[in-house]
Amino acid sequence: MKTYTLRPRLPLRAFVVAAALSLVGALVAVMGSAQGWHVAVSIIGLVLLGLGVLLAAGALLSLRTMRTLVDVDDDGYHIHGPGVDKHGQWSDVTRAALADDGARLVFSHGEVQRTHLWSPLGAADPDFKALVDDVVTRLDKSRGYRNIV
Repeated sequence: MKTYTLRPRLPLRAFVVAAALSLVGALVAVMGSAQGWHVAVSIIGLVLLGLGVLLAAGALLSLRTMRTLVDVDDDGYHIHGPGVDKHGQWSDVTRAALADDGARLVFSHGEVQRTHLWSPLGAADPDFKALVDDVVTRLDKSRGYRNIV
């Protein structure tokens, strides 16, 4: 069995907002204390600083928890991650297609049932490319296709 990990994009916007909140919060807290302003100003600065730290921690946590794992073996596949737990047999797959953008793989099981697998990093993700190549090989093998040359 081979396991492929599809990782989420880096949450740059969240990190930028967290840095801005932390910087503004620290400046307001320090200036409020240094200038002898009302204690509420320092508290507001500390709250902004805390929100920035929490946002950065949440962004880091999302990098860890928003991964999708795809296990493939000679019998089939198993996709598991946040909010998804799907599996199928290669013999039940009637069609596998890669979307035009190259970032979405669709397994068809008959006329109605579809399993969509999307790469958050796009078509250039080396793990997704390796997964697509492995799926092609395993589908060919399950149907008895082989290279003659």
